[in-house]
Amino acid sequence: MKKSKKEHGIGIAIKKNKKKLFIELTMIGKLKHEDYQIFVPMIDRALKEAKSLEVDLLVDMRSFTGWEFLAAWDDLKFGIKHGNDFDKMAIVGNKKWEEISVKMMSHMIRGETKFFKERDKALSWLLKK
Repeated sequence: MKKSKKEHGIGIAIKKNKKKLFIELTMIGKLKHEDYQIFVPMIDRALKEAKSLEVDLLVDMRSFTGWEFLAAWDDLKFGIKHGNDFDKMAIVGNKKWEEISVKMMSHMIRGETKFFKERDKALSWLLKK
């Protein structure tokens, strides 16, 4: 009997209006280098086109189980490259280490960053002016 591969990847939603670019990432399973090869160029392109727009990010990590080594490196590089591109960043998760990580990284980026256990609360916070 064949082993089934577990689902993994990064779901992406990019929405734009005259004043704001909103990006939502849903991290699923154990992420691989290939996942970053797909999503990073999409985010790079969206941010380049956003120019003077306010940019908000919602990252849903509730279905996230970790990274393969190279994917962890990709994530670090993405964070360094784009950490100051977001005005507000909401992270939704269900693990204590995620909450601690958000608090630690909030001091290293320009925009506001906040951790939530519920997506609806994160979305409400992002939509507040």
